[in-house]
Amino acid sequence: MSRFARVLTLLAMPVALWGQVGRGVAFPHARHARLFLMCSSCHTGIPTGDAARSFPPVALCGACHDGTVQPRVQWAPPVRSGAGLLVFSHPVHLTKAKDVTCESCHALADSNQWMNVAHAVPERCISCHAHGASAHLADDNVCATCHRTLTSAVALTDARVAAFPKPPSHARADFVSTHGATARAPAANCATCHARESCQRCHVDGARSPAIRALGNDARVARLELGRAPVYPTPADHRVSQFTLLHGKSAQANPARCAVCHARASCETCHVGDGVRDILRSIPDARGATAPGVQLRRATPATISTGPLVSNGAVRSTSVPQALPGQKDTTPYRVSVHPPRFARTHGAIAASGELQCASCHAQRFCSDCHVGERVTRRYHPANFVSTHAPQAYGRESDCSSCHSTEAFCRACHRQVGLAAKANIRSTVFHNAQSLWLLQHGRAARQDLTSCTTCHQQTYCMQCHSDLGSRINPHGPGFDAARMSSKNPQLCLVCHFKNPLGK
Repeated sequence: MSRFARVLTLLAMPVALWGQVGRGVAFPHARHARLFLMCSSCHTGIPTGDAARSFPPVALCGACHDGTVQPRVQWAPPVRSGAGLLVFSHPVHLTKAKDVTCESCHALADSNQWMNVAHAVPERCISCHAHGASAHLADDNVCATCHRTLTSAVALTDARVAAFPKPPSHARADFVSTHGATARAPAANCATCHARESCQRCHVDGARSPAIRALGNDARVARLELGRAPVYPTPADHRVSQFTLLHGKSAQANPARCAVCHARASCETCHVGDGVRDILRSIPDARGATAPGVQLRRATPATISTGPLVSNGAVRSTSVPQALPGQKDTTPYRVSVHPPRFARTHGAIAASGELQCASCHAQRFCSDCHVGERVTRRYHPANFVSTHAPQAYGRESDCSSCHSTEAFCRACHRQVGLAAKANIRSTVFHNAQSLWLLQHGRAARQDLTSCTTCHQQTYCMQCHSDLGSRINPHGPGFDAARMSSKNPQLCLVCHFKNPLGK
């Protein structure tokens, strides 16, 4: 067989395959092994970076594929449509590593057979680069060594972006809960595969977070993320039984952590007062939120028994379940801070400051009960009016916290004949003591509040003032100068002028 015939035999291949060269089918290097003895025979511009000569001209192929000797080939050199993800320069690598040849990176499976060509694989890169990466997709790799950011790789299609391999660390069960620290690290690799829309699918604070804002916007990622449900795992500290009672300190220390999963409307489900206004301002509202976030709602008596509630005598709280991957989280989580019958025992906790009432309640919520004239919720048991005297006299309840004793109590006492009528001296209530008028001073000094349930100030001033009988109401050892130095206006209530002559 002649040499020309042998060449034709080596180049013989299906016409359909040749017709596809240049449209995504790899060039059959092995079939041309005896024709080209050097890579530079076709790829002349690779060592110098001359893009126009990086691939063989069409005329070179046409020397054989002229339609007579071999079928014609419809082929043209590939044209870049933009930057890809890989950042690579043949001339730079050839300059830095003198002993590098084409086979060093492009030999298929370390084969020594000529023209057994394949694309370079990441493991070849890692074998030479000295940044200490254990694997191509390992967390300790430095992606920027070989790759540009996704937003800069404009030549990639949606399908190419969706086909990115996932690093093994992303498959860990705790990755969603712990990836934040990695993303905030100075050498974070997130931008190689992710754009801002990747994070804003779940992060409510996507427009505020510096780490997320550092990523660029990308229309391809936005299309891929469209319709995907967010995922909100439950942090470990949210599972403790007292979390609803104790979460305030965490929110004050780091409100940005709350803003990852919660929008302001979610917090305002309970926090309707002014006590945490500054903290709520640091959490995005509906207009600034980039994700729906975890939705909360206040528990009601009808639903408080449903769900995994835990009672510890001070608080009942719910645990927030985790949304399943790919499932839209629409659960309206219930939150209840106070245990049953808390209204009867809340006084001590409110006074101690253990709970910041103003963070959840507006002032009108308290005044509905703590101003007797406008009571809208019943506090006392049935028939309390007929049995309240011992408790009121013994100070078992602080009546003045809800009732104006000078108005609310007197109005009732006068109706039943237990209080003196306006400006009329009477001992109708103290009829068991005939000399009560002469002995009442000690009782008044010990508990003046009890007196005000029946008597107004003007009643006392009939005797104890310059306008009245000028009877001295002050007990033994009264320090007039000390009292006057604190509040001289108080003296003028009963005296026409300062009794000390000042």
